[in-house]
Amino acid sequence: MGQFLLVLIAALALAGCGKKTTPAEPESNAAPKVAEDQLKPPEDESKKPEPPKVETKTASKIPANAFVNSLGMPFLPVPETKVSFCIWETRVKDYAAYADANTEINDHWKEPAQFKSRGFKQPDSHPVVMISWEDANAFCEWLTKKELENGLIKAGQKYRLPTDAEWSIVVGLAQETGDTPESKSKGNWGIYPWGKTWSPPKGAGNYGKDLKVDAFNYTSPVGSFEANEFGLHDMGGNVHEWCEDKRNPNELPRVLRGGAWPDSITIILRSSFRSGNTPGARVADTGFRCVLESK
Repeated sequence: MGQFLLVLIAALALAGCGKKTTPAEPESNAAPKVAEDQLKPPEDESKKPEPPKVETKTASKIPANAFVNSLGMPFLPVPETKVSFCIWETRVKDYAAYADANTEINDHWKEPAQFKSRGFKQPDSHPVVMISWEDANAFCEWLTKKELENGLIKAGQKYRLPTDAEWSIVVGLAQETGDTPESKSKGNWGIYPWGKTWSPPKGAGNYGKDLKVDAFNYTSPVGSFEANEFGLHDMGGNVHEWCEDKRNPNELPRVLRGGAWPDSITIILRSSFRSGNTPGARVADTGFRCVLESK
């Protein structure tokens, strides 16, 4: 009997020890956080953290004296010239109207491979990019014909790209010296779209990220920053803009003016700086602005 009790006690002790070594069932809400993170889809480029927000002065109102065309593009006259400048860069939706009306053209910007080659998204209010000098001129010719036929502009008026000299006037450089756009590019070192000091103040425009003056990683809506003395927005920053002229009469490249969203180098952001590219080149930081000429 004594031996039986000893065996029974030992068995109970072993059973108790066995229960202590059995792991408890995990609660349904106690899954490791890393597992939750693995279930989330990867974040796309548009959701990445942006630079610190900077207050901008937007073009909420179109000036009362502006001529607004059929696409909603506002133009202001420039004194001492025969042209009115569009107050902002040609938008995605403006160029879309042209492409939709001309199905026979090479809609490179609508083809998925070409459209995505920019590497970032662009709403309708952003300046259209991946547009060549040839594309920009074709847009101006189409818009001229369209509005002449509809009686919206008069005979003798036409849309076109600004000349290099006209561009200089509206950035305060009417008295530049030099025989060619290329030679003029070497002057006026201390003049920028925001003033005569380096570096740009916060809210000066859409420039390179390391300058930390705006809240945009890529292009920004047109008119997001304060207009200059001529009532024009983004004459520096956002995108480089085509001009009509050659950079040098003996060379092929056409003039590009204004800094763009990737730029942060002092020389490129000067108001007098001219870069250039071949007429057929399409680049993700290059767009255009129209002028309306009246003879």
